[in-house]
Amino acid sequence: MPFSIRLEQDMVNQLRGIAVRSHRSVSDVVKEALEVYITGQSQQADVLKSPLDRIAHLIGCIDRGGVTRSVDTGRLYAAMLKERHRARRAR
Repeated sequence: MPFSIRLEQDMVNQLRGIAVRSHRSVSDVVKEALEVYITGQSQQADVLKSPLDRIAHLIGCIDRGGVTRSVDTGRLYAAMLKERHRARRAR
């Protein structure tokens, strides 16, 4: 897509110098610079997201195949502690 932009003469001279040194066209140099800028902006936007926003795409995506290991965890842990306590008292 054709695109026009007005630049200061100093910037035009710098772009031409970069293009000559890198054996590329001024257009390619400008495209690469814009890609770097756009990528940086999107990464900066990601940094500004809350932790929840950053992992939102992961929430609810795990299927354990119907296994519910944590349903009785509290009760089982309490029973294990009671058993340890009984074992220590029996010594």
